[in-house]
Amino acid sequence: MNNNELFDDLLIKTRVEAVWNKVFESSNRVIAQARSHGFLGMEIVPNPNIHTMLVSLQAFTALIDIIITNAEVFNVDYDATRLLINAKEQITRMEKVAAALKANNREDFDSAISEIERQAAF
Repeated sequence: MNNNELFDDLLIKTRVEAVWNKVFESSNRVIAQARSHGFLGMEIVPNPNIHTMLVSLQAFTALIDIIITNAEVFNVDYDATRLLINAKEQITRMEKVAAALKANNREDFDSAISEIERQAAF
């Protein structure tokens, strides 16, 4: 079996969309939690909170990097590559929110939430 059979166009597109959907579902949840609980309440949000969501999303980061780096090998077109880059950037924004919470930095928290809101797909 060659790479073209293993990573056919439909399979890759389906996986790319699934990763993108999961990332943006999580970012929408972070926005909702920030709106309902605010900066001071985000740390006490029951699971899945931002920290537990990031643990599972970080597994996607490695997958995203592999697919982007090997886009030609996997027959990933520009639109799919763009979606993956977008998803990776959204994960980074959520990491900024989590870091700001841990550092008790309200200014960076607000800035990162704003970045997520500007990029979010509802």
